[in-house]
Order: sequence, then C-alpha cells, then structure tokens
Amino acid sequence: MARQSRAVARTAQSRHLYSYTRGSGFSGNDDLFAVNPLRRSFYITSVCWFTIFFPILFLHGDAQALILIGAGWLAAAGIVFVTPVFIWCLVELAWSHFRRKRHPTVDMLDLTPRPINLLRRYGYETIASVDRTPDASLMVLPNMDARTLREIRRAINIWKYQRWQERGFPMGETPESMV
Repeated sequence: MARQSRAVARTAQSRHLYSYTRGSGFSGNDDLFAVNPLRRSFYITSVCWFTIFFPILFLHGDAQALILIGAGWLAAAGIVFVTPVFIWCLVELAWSHFRRKRHPTVDMLDLTPRPINLLRRYGYETIASVDRTPDASLMVLPNMDARTLREIRRAINIWKYQRWQERGFPMGETPESMV
C-alpha cells in the first residue's frame, strides 16, 4: 500500500518536473515580449533613453561618467535590440487598425458570445465573409441552429443599417449594397 502511494507521488513529481522543463524556453512566461510587446518595448526603450540622456543633461563630472560608463552600454544595447521590436509593434498595430476599419470583424456585431465564438471557430472573421455565405452553408456548421442564424442575420442587417445611417442615407445606396 505504501509502495503504491510512493510510486504515485513519484509519478506526479516527475510530471510536474517534465511540464516545468518543457515550459521553459522561448515561449510561455519566459518570453519578455509575449504578453504585451508594444507596452513592454516602449517601457524598455524609454528607460534606456532616460538612462543615456539624464546624466548628459543633469549630471556633470564623475557622476556623469560613472553612470554613462556603468549603465550606458546596457542602455545602448537596449535601444539597439528593443527599438526594432517597438517599431514593428507600432506598424503591426497600425495595420490591424487599418484592416479592422477596412474589413470589420464579427466582434463589432451585437451578438451574444456563442455565435461570435462559433463563427470565429470556423474561420468567419469578417462581417463580409459571413454576409456572403449562404444560410444553408452556415446551417451545416456544428452547433448552429435556426435561432443562432436568425440572430447573426439580424445583427448584420442592424450593423448595415447603422453604417448607412452614419453616411447620411445616401441616394442610390441601400443597406443591402453595403459591406
């Protein structure tokens, strides 16, 4: 009996050790930029520039030389390595903002979480892709029922009408011609 409990404890301990060693690497919690790369690269770049410019502007003599020699090389390395990440994040953010404006996602629809998750799970990211898909094709999706399909179509029509209303009800254009 005691032998079995020790074997179970060893197995659990080895699983924990395996999962701990598998998690370390370039992914997971060890990656500095995995969670919010824009914010983190901004903070690191700001601290590096502050570390270089503060002694130059406000300190003189030995204190200035000490900080610039002691931490200036680290700040310069931070600027060299993190600034491209910061610029890349800004470009990525601008691109996603442009793409979202040009091709609105299903998140912009007034839907409950179930239909949004269902559409995303099967690759329907934009409102236009859902609108172009026939009802029969959407009904084939698992967990899609008539009530959910009605909710999706209703939300798309309301979204189209609101965009048409925002444009001032232009002549020759109907809500159906939008998207």
